[in-house]
Amino acid sequence: MIPRALLLSLFIRTVLTLPFPHTYFQPDEFYQALEIAHNYVFGYGYLTWEWKDLPSLATGGWYDIYVAGGRMRGWLWPGVFAGIYKLLDILNLDNTELIVIAPRLVGILVAALTDYYTYKLASKLISPGASSAAIFLSLTSLFNAHLLPRSLSTSPETLLTTMALCYFPFPELPFSKSSLQSMNSVHKERSETDTANLQDEKRQTDKLDYLSMDRERPLFTDVSCSENLPLSIILATTALCIRPTTISLWNYLGTDLVIRTSQSSGLCAGVRVIATAVLIIFATLAASTVVDYNFTGRLYFPALTFIYHNIIKNISSFYGSTNSLYHITQSIPIMLFPIWYWSLRGFVSSLLPAATLPTFETPGPLRLLSRAITFSIFILSLSPHSEWRFLHPLLPPLLIFAIPPLVAGHNPHIIGCYRLTQSIRQYTRIPKHPFYLILFAPIVPFLYLNIFHGAAQVEVMNILRRGQLGEVKSLVALTPCHSIPWQSHLHSEDMEGWFLTCEPPIGVNADIHRTQQDFFYQTPVTYLRDVFPYPPAQLHEIANITANPSKPTHIIVFGELLNRSGSIEDRTVTVQETLVGLEYEQVWSRWNGFDILQDEDERKGGLQVWRLVT
Repeated sequence: MIPRALLLSLFIRTVLTLPFPHTYFQPDEFYQALEIAHNYVFGYGYLTWEWKDLPSLATGGWYDIYVAGGRMRGWLWPGVFAGIYKLLDILNLDNTELIVIAPRLVGILVAALTDYYTYKLASKLISPGASSAAIFLSLTSLFNAHLLPRSLSTSPETLLTTMALCYFPFPELPFSKSSLQSMNSVHKERSETDTANLQDEKRQTDKLDYLSMDRERPLFTDVSCSENLPLSIILATTALCIRPTTISLWNYLGTDLVIRTSQSSGLCAGVRVIATAVLIIFATLAASTVVDYNFTGRLYFPALTFIYHNIIKNISSFYGSTNSLYHITQSIPIMLFPIWYWSLRGFVSSLLPAATLPTFETPGPLRLLSRAITFSIFILSLSPHSEWRFLHPLLPPLLIFAIPPLVAGHNPHIIGCYRLTQSIRQYTRIPKHPFYLILFAPIVPFLYLNIFHGAAQVEVMNILRRGQLGEVKSLVALTPCHSIPWQSHLHSEDMEGWFLTCEPPIGVNADIHRTQQDFFYQTPVTYLRDVFPYPPAQLHEIANITANPSKPTHIIVFGELLNRSGSIEDRTVTVQETLVGLEYEQVWSRWNGFDILQDEDERKGGLQVWRLVT
């Protein structure tokens, strides 16, 4: 039977996802998952440089072939969507709206499972009474609502990491004397025998000395995960195969586990833990490698190639550099909106020695996790290229740190509990004012982000797929690279087209490297006059151009581009005038969100489609 908490999350995630348009957030949502799977199943679609063999070194050794010259991405996550697309193909449903809806259903399931395991993790780390507050915080998290249902690789990474934490053997939860006294004062009707039995049954449950954490049903129905180290290692390693960003977190937790085991059960027991972990890790990595080989017919190790090019060669900084305080000043404040105060208070009380904040009785699991998260954020902050979503796997436990400070101010009150909102507050044990702040603060930004911001960048491909702007025989996107989905949304085998790319300098001199995007935006009018309809290219790439020399039937541009000007025959003309001179007319335009909130100036002014006049 499906747990009620999971059903609740599935319902809410569906309501918060499917009725809203698919908005644009990051290109990886399409070009590291959907587009790759579409290309595999249907035989057409765009493959970015990460999915191709990279330039190898001159040595010709195994390291050169399988690491430096390998591929940076594995197929575990795109393989899920390949299965979805294959099913649609078999059922002859790929030319319906399911081609874009079905992948979103996968995202809803991933998000709901993450909520559910956050619910279970809170029970494990604090007590069963904390579970209801945990799922409430997860469901009302703006960051979760905006990112988890997407096909970003950080979504399954977040789910798998949360599941792995659920099954990881944290230190046992002590049963504090003060907690027992608090329960005795609340449950006076229970006999001393009942209390003794309760203490014996729930010896691994810590009540944090908060009366509001005690609730009869969870006391006898433990919703937390039972310890299962092999399963935890499998889940954590699978997450690392998708993205290796949590490796520092698991290094810390694993080291602590070995030390604790050695101290409590002897050195041999600690060695057995290491041996078990090594065997399971290598078995999981081998299984992942087999999956990659079955999809590509090539042996490679994406995690090693990812580390080699992104960290050792620092290719990731090509797409922007960040300072060491980026996660502290941007990622964490954005992720934890609007529960900053309670999360920080709970996290600090867990991180500092117990005597520092005596009013907080934090259990051992939270203390260990706070140190592991601190270490992980410190290591990730050393990277020259960071994004908010890189910390997403840490969000579920970070939400849980807010629970002790939140429920500490809750006073159970039976009057008015038959009203819906009051009943929910009683269920979550969150005081009135924080409850309504957490519930209502994300609504306006959620509606904006999921209805308007970036919506045109996805909707334009749906409109073109449906033929609402005429038959799309050929298409060119004169936009910043990867600003729109491609065949995963257009799904047109006969269409010819291209868009501006921005591949990093791999195997070439970075000082002289220029991308198609660089060439175009430097002199767009000159390009349209002298090069179009060929894509911009460096001299050594011209021989490899395969684009059709005829004019495309449709062109996608951002409104900002149209006002850019250049000289033609000693007179100044704009891009808009140049397009008109090339016999194009505007046939579609849509607002794409506030210009001030766009992450690139080139994406301002809304989105437009221009069609060739016939």
